[in-house]
This record gives sequence, structure tokens and C-alpha cells, in this order.
Amino acid sequence: MTFELTAHTRSADYEDRLAIEARDGNQAAFDELVRRYEARLYRFAYRMLQHPCDAEDVLQATFLRAYRALEAYKPGGFFASWLYRIALNECRRKIRGRKASLPGGVELAQQVPAGPATDPEALALRQDRNRHIRGAVMSLPEHYRDAILLFYFEELSVEEVARTMGITVTAAKVRLHRARAKLLAALDGYV
Repeated sequence: MTFELTAHTRSADYEDRLAIEARDGNQAAFDELVRRYEARLYRFAYRMLQHPCDAEDVLQATFLRAYRALEAYKPGGFFASWLYRIALNECRRKIRGRKASLPGGVELAQQVPAGPATDPEALALRQDRNRHIRGAVMSLPEHYRDAILLFYFEELSVEEVARTMGITVTAAKVRLHRARAKLLAALDGYV
């Protein structure tokens, strides 16, 4: 456990140094930050928005906003939370734009499972279960959905979820607890 904390601390310190260097004009430092977070932030945006083009737009907007806001970044080992918060806000902005332009809300994309399907019946059942889970997660109120996606899908710690969402650790724990309860109720009979 100590090794994990030490490794995380080293990574956070390194990212702080990269952010400072990028703020001072070192393009290679910013490129390294993009390389470190590009896949994770795309995956996060895709889970939030369920559309690859929208996820790509959010990814680009996130890095553009981050680059422009580097002057305001205060090093302290929280670069990941700071960047995820920007991505979360961009996703929310995109969702608000969708709701304004698409009556009826957002349509969930179908995901194709990875790997060969050996049993068509099992594959169909898994797809049905995943569709219900996706629907249940996406139907949660925004503050619960965001907490679930950050904690379970992005594997951020409760502390990182709290920093990303701009709430206390206690509030993050409460949101996760309530979101799990709502999911269990919504998925009763499917899981």
C-alpha cells in the first residue's frame, strides 16, 4: 500500500512539474501531459456522452481549456483532478447543448463487446444486461451519474472524485452511496 501511495505521489509531483514547465512555454511538457491523459479522458467523455464524435470534441476542448488555464493551475499534486474537472464541465456543456437541440434527450449508443462470441445466447444476455446498466447509469441525476462514472469507470479515488466535482469527500461518499442505491433499485431483476 505504501508503494502505491508513493508511486501516485511521484506521478502527481511529476505532473505538477510538467504543468509548470508547460505554463512556462515548454510545448514538450504539455505534449507529455496530453499523452498521459488523452486515452483516459476520451474514454471518460465517451462514457458520459455515448458518442465518439462528441467525445473527441470534448477531448479537444478539454486540452484547449487546460492549456489556456495553466496560469491558474496551483500545483499540489492534483493535476488529474483539475483536468478531469475541466473534462466533466465540457461534457456537461455538451449535454446541455444536446438537450437544447434534440427533443427527447440523448440516445444511448450501442457498444459492441470485445472478443469473439462463442455462445450467441450468452452474448445476447450480456448485451441486454449491459444495455440496462447503461440506461440506469445514464438516467441517474447528473450529480450521481458523474460520481459513478468517475469512481467506477475512471477508477478515481473518492478524494479525487470530490476534487473533480468540487465537493467535500463526505459529499462524494454520500453521492456514491445514494447513486448505488438508486442503481440497485433501477436494476432490480436485471443483475
